[in-house]
Amino acid sequence: MPSRVAAVAKVIVCSSTNSSSRPGTAVPSRPVATQPQARKLHIPTQITLKSSPQTAAPAAYRAVSLSLSSLLHRSLYISHPRRYHHSTKMDAALAKLFVSNAQWVKAVNTTESGFFEQSAKGQSPKILWLGCSDSRVPESVVTASRPGDIFVHRNIANQVHPDDDSVLSVLTYAVAVVGVEHILVVGHTNCGGAAACYKAVTADTPPPEPTTPLARWLAPLTALAGKLDLKDIPESEALTKIVEASVRAQVENVAATGPVKDAWAGGKKNLWVHGIVYELETGTLRDLGITRGHPAA
Repeated sequence: MPSRVAAVAKVIVCSSTNSSSRPGTAVPSRPVATQPQARKLHIPTQITLKSSPQTAAPAAYRAVSLSLSSLLHRSLYISHPRRYHHSTKMDAALAKLFVSNAQWVKAVNTTESGFFEQSAKGQSPKILWLGCSDSRVPESVVTASRPGDIFVHRNIANQVHPDDDSVLSVLTYAVAVVGVEHILVVGHTNCGGAAACYKAVTADTPPPEPTTPLARWLAPLTALAGKLDLKDIPESEALTKIVEASVRAQVENVAATGPVKDAWAGGKKNLWVHGIVYELETGTLRDLGITRGHPAA
């Protein structure tokens, strides 16, 4: 932990505002909890945040920070004391999540009072997003959607394996219980999984037998990539070709699953499976035009 926060200034969220502090300097320390309390409850006496003109100076930031300790006590340390009993500091990246969450909650309550109470009553999204785990493709952000709009399942390279209970359980719940109408298989350009498969099939030697969880997971995609004509084209084009071929294959895999076939057999004509590619370079979604639906639709 010390090596990770060596360059991070200590800013105590319960510190009082010091009018003499210059922007970019750390606010004088005050414990989040007294030492005896901290030892008893296993909560840290301070957390760490990056100190900069953008974070240390504005009054709005300090106001959110001052209320953050109670949020941390309720949701993190007191609720799960054993899990964090070795912690004396909060990593800056983690602390930033709690600060941002507090700011978001305050903004939502200001603009749409009662949103969270209504959200807690249930969900009825019409879209299921089967996407990649890549951090650059957060479905709610890239579609400007609200909480409750999209039911989500993400994994490495947005694969749909016929024997994967995880994706099958998501499909079952989404179709039979939640009532989604559109299943989106969403790949993306510059996919790390596709890149790994490309390297495997373009190496001088045949791909080795998969022996790791990741290699086994990507084995079907590697096999698919090996069937494509990837010779004499730039790697970037080859990756896009693999991504598009994978999305097409996963759409067929989704259409062949029990939950989807059962829904269609039961007369659910408003259930569609779409193939989409998200382009990192432009931020846009591209429909591949391979939508599958009820045979009679």
